[in-house]
Amino acid sequence: MALISKTGERRWTLWGIPSWVVLAVGIPASIFLFAFLQSSIENVARLRFERETNDANGIIADRLRSYSDVLYALRALYASEGPVSRLRFHAFVESLDLEHRYPGFDSLNYAAYVTSRDRRRFEEAVRRDTSLAGGGYPRFAIRPAGDRPEYFVVVYLEPMVGYEFAFGLDIAANPAAKDPQRLEGALYAARDTGKLTASGQPLRIRQAKESIYLAMRIPVYRKGLPADTVERRRAAYLGSVGAGINLENLMRGVLSEGMLKYMRIRLYDAGAVDRRDAGPTGSRRLLFDSEQLRGKASEPAAVAVADSVFSRALPVEIGGRVWEFQYDARGDAMSDRVNRLLPWMVLAGGILSTLLLFGILYSLSSSRERALTLAARMTRDLRETEQRFRLITENASDLITVLDSKGRRVYANPAFGKLFGRVESLVGVDASVHIHPEDRERVRKSFLETVHDGQPRPTEFRFLLPNGEVRDIESSRSAVLDPHGRVEFVVAVARDVTERRRTEEALRARDVQLQEAQMLANLGSWEMDLRTNKRTWSDQLIRIFGVRHDQLPATFDGFYPLVHPDDRERTAAVRNEALQSGSSYESQFRIIRPDGAVRTVHNHARIDRDESGKAVRVIGVVQDITERKLAEEQVRTSQERFRMMVENVRDYAIYMLDIKGYITSWNLGAERIEGYHADEIIGRHYSRFFLPDHALRGDPGMQLQFASIQGRYESEGWRVRKNGSQFWSHVILTPLLDEKGKQRGFSEIVHDITERKRAEEDLHSYADRLKTTSRRLVEVQESERRLLATELHDRVGQNLTALGINLSIVAAGLPAGTKPELAARLEDCNSLVEGTVDAMRDVMAELRPHALDDYGLPAALRTLATGFSRRTGIHVAFEKEGRGADLPKPVDLAMFRIAQEALNNVAKHANAKHVEIAIRRKNGSAVLSVRDNGVGFDPQRIDGPRAEAGWGLLIMRERAEAVGAEFSLKAGPNTGVQVLVEYHA
Repeated sequence: MALISKTGERRWTLWGIPSWVVLAVGIPASIFLFAFLQSSIENVARLRFERETNDANGIIADRLRSYSDVLYALRALYASEGPVSRLRFHAFVESLDLEHRYPGFDSLNYAAYVTSRDRRRFEEAVRRDTSLAGGGYPRFAIRPAGDRPEYFVVVYLEPMVGYEFAFGLDIAANPAAKDPQRLEGALYAARDTGKLTASGQPLRIRQAKESIYLAMRIPVYRKGLPADTVERRRAAYLGSVGAGINLENLMRGVLSEGMLKYMRIRLYDAGAVDRRDAGPTGSRRLLFDSEQLRGKASEPAAVAVADSVFSRALPVEIGGRVWEFQYDARGDAMSDRVNRLLPWMVLAGGILSTLLLFGILYSLSSSRERALTLAARMTRDLRETEQRFRLITENASDLITVLDSKGRRVYANPAFGKLFGRVESLVGVDASVHIHPEDRERVRKSFLETVHDGQPRPTEFRFLLPNGEVRDIESSRSAVLDPHGRVEFVVAVARDVTERRRTEEALRARDVQLQEAQMLANLGSWEMDLRTNKRTWSDQLIRIFGVRHDQLPATFDGFYPLVHPDDRERTAAVRNEALQSGSSYESQFRIIRPDGAVRTVHNHARIDRDESGKAVRVIGVVQDITERKLAEEQVRTSQERFRMMVENVRDYAIYMLDIKGYITSWNLGAERIEGYHADEIIGRHYSRFFLPDHALRGDPGMQLQFASIQGRYESEGWRVRKNGSQFWSHVILTPLLDEKGKQRGFSEIVHDITERKRAEEDLHSYADRLKTTSRRLVEVQESERRLLATELHDRVGQNLTALGINLSIVAAGLPAGTKPELAARLEDCNSLVEGTVDAMRDVMAELRPHALDDYGLPAALRTLATGFSRRTGIHVAFEKEGRGADLPKPVDLAMFRIAQEALNNVAKHANAKHVEIAIRRKNGSAVLSVRDNGVGFDPQRIDGPRAEAGWGLLIMRERAEAVGAEFSLKAGPNTGVQVLVEYHA
């Protein structure tokens, strides 16, 4: 019995082992599958969260950039028109339609820069300004009161209603700012850099309700003044244009109600771009919280930061500052209910199935077949659960793949087949081989970082398909950890965004091209659907008519109140006649803008008709031709003024000749200069104004012939007056053509420049004397250098040599037991003397090179090149060509000094690595060339009307001209500089 009992117990134990194995395997497997599903669903939810935050951040960044473009447009207004009046500023801001197109802007303003000495004059000018307010602004004063060296006064403000408190405010001393000194510093920085700045300080303004504003400003400068350096920008500074951004209105126009239900968005000022705050988000300045838009303070927050699953911070740069948007969302809000419950259902099903199988195996351990049947059923259920998850993955339109820690693809869903063909060929292959070579290293680095720290990372890259096509991809990777916490797999979810980006780029390009074309041509388009009475105006047409979007006429006939009263009937008659039977029509009429300005426009329209011939649509374009009309009127006025001017000008003799040279018209200037009255000279030949011998040799006819061939003749020479006196004249002779291009005569302009001629002769004489003096100064300078070099050699050099010998004798006579410190000190003194002697020799060589006197110019130039290379480390190559006769000593000396000065310029300014010195001599003539491979410069800075040549170039030119040589310079940006000196015996 005992044996039977033991045998039965052993058998029961053996049959019970499978049930425990099922329990030990099933529960961990269920937990693993639960963790895998939950991680995958969380990754998908995270991808959705990142995509929505990227989209929201992009929209906000675009909106802020469009707002900054408004300030750049205001600066362009000042740059193109010069001083802008209050009325012009008002009209410009009103045309922007801030309420509808830029809801974040509550106001735009212009702050003038006023110094303390101009303060009273400035206040009086504003008080007398009646361009918008009939009575002016008699109580205007700069606020806050007090004497300050400079003021930044808000003088233009649109709209004024509701913002009167800012009129006259010195924004550098704004009491509403938390840190006025920081605000003042931002104003000075903007003035010196010319860049858009944002203060980063919230301003609490109490109106109907308390609102938070942020200010952006951009400096404006006087028209026509250069602003390429800090000093020039300060000199040209007029003030700044700025805008107050209402954060609630800005964010209300960007964020949807649906997003605010599950996401909380906060805006922080992270500081300036070049010194962004490094502290945590909580230590930065909070500018906005989306809870402000919910409008119910009693309701709980949409997202509690401490409980949020997803959190992300994205920066946006605006006006030199970094704004950081903090996005927080509940994890359960980023996925639907089914996806949230699916892992728990799988876990519950797995555990229940495992427990059920365990119970069955445990209770029916004696029935192996039934136990195997139940196990197979539970396995099938698990496979069905896995199959459902696979169906979700394989039916997704996004590209989903699983990579091992080496980057090899272990799974790819069917969506990959649309791009790469057979999906099976992708498994087991390194995933980076399909990435564009230019993006491969960056994506590989991001993947390894995810494998290292397990953090999800979004990535943008390009796929290179087998057919050579390139596709744009947005991807996000998430890590799957093994039981030990190491990254085992990386799940990548990607989306092909190629078509979306192409469409967006094409739309942006077409819209920009159309807007630029209409703006350049000052041409606007319009369309009217006569069936629905719906009208469409382009932005440029709205600007031409000077109206806002809400002021556009609702009907076709509602357009006529904008037409000038004198042109309405004619314009309507042309349009009505075309609608009856025509296919197109044109009209030209005047319009009256809301600001009272009258403009002239040309309208061209096409009428579309249906099959019955009824007009159904009208499409047209309108061009503002006001400037053209004004130009035509100005041409007519100019012609009349020119006629009056010619007849009355007295400083120039202006008269007309026929084709043979007989005078046909005569002005007062001709009467004053030549001495003839009109009635006694008209009809006479103009050769009577020439010297007799010049007239005999045919100069009058030659000048007429030359003017006819060349289209113009200009000369200077002696002319004869009626009384026989002579004067030096400047003459311009021009042929006159008729409408068919046939020559019909000549016009001659004569200017008496006798006094100028005498002044030029005096100036040339003074220049000759100046050159003589300059040559003498050079000779004296060289004499002084020679004397100083001799003194240094004969006195200082000999003394230093004797001192060195004495030090050597003292050092040699020291006893053997002398302190080492004393011997070392004597050795230092001896080295110092030798160094001083070497330095003195270099100075003597600079003052008067002995090689020039002893061996000639080539040897002196070679020594100069060697010494320069030793001192500066710049390689200098020397080339000598020819064995011509020796040059005069002054020429040798001048060329040596010019080469010396050129090398000094190379060391100071060129940043060169190589210099070439060449001397070519032949038959008593010589050419010196010094060329470097440095940064060079623009020669126009030296030769132009606003020359910027330094003393070095001037001295080189003076030395060359003093010995009768020609000095020239060849230079260009990044092409080096070549100095040429040519001497001809």
